[in-house]
Amino acid sequence: MSKIKALLLSLALLSTTSAFAYYNFIGEVPLPGGTQASQQLQQDTIFSVGAYGLRIATKDCFTVAITNTEVSKPRVGNTWEEIWTLKVCEREGRLPIEFTDDGMGGGSFALDYMNIKWRTVGNK
Repeated sequence: MSKIKALLLSLALLSTTSAFAYYNFIGEVPLPGGTQASQQLQQDTIFSVGAYGLRIATKDCFTVAITNTEVSKPRVGNTWEEIWTLKVCEREGRLPIEFTDDGMGGGSFALDYMNIKWRTVGNK
């Protein structure tokens, strides 16, 4: 049973990786703006943000980019919130993310898909 799970996971990762290879995903670390996330935590978060961008991209759209990051709620202990601006072709969204720092350069994050604010900006 574990071999089947491993095969299914490999296929899922391969299909997502090929989707990223086909699309132009712009999200190099360090990200632009004022993120407080470590480079490792940024790298961990980028994949989920990019995958979300691909979900809402139109069939003739091939560019997904993280164009800005900003702190929306200051750090209290090891937790804080940020807004990451995501540009998907002619749409720009402000995606809220809650971060928790593990104290060793990594941590965890939670994307708040329900509260993303979208606007049309044109294809630049």
